[in-house]
Amino acid sequence: MTEGVPPRTFISDLRPGRVATFEATVAKLEEPREVPQRTGGTTRVRRGTLRDGTGEITLVLWGREVDLVVEGDPVRIVEGWVKEYKGRPEVSLGRTGRLEKR
Repeated sequence: MTEGVPPRTFISDLRPGRVATFEATVAKLEEPREVPQRTGGTTRVRRGTLRDGTGEITLVLWGREVDLVVEGDPVRIVEGWVKEYKGRPEVSLGRTGRLEKR
């Protein structure tokens, strides 16, 4: 392994309750939809699927994030928040994560 380079993380390695950095391809995107906010008003949310050679995980994008990618885009999720929703893991950018197109 090269010094200073962290080990590569794959979708199959992701566990709920952790922050993760990994690379994947946007395999599928649903249409954005409006959802009510706790503070009033609405915001847009969009669900999709990220895929790498080891598996798939649901991606959830909020607000301005919904327009960042299209199907087929190779992306890097940096410090994405992995949680469990309805028994399945999903990743969002949370407060500190970011999405980079590769």
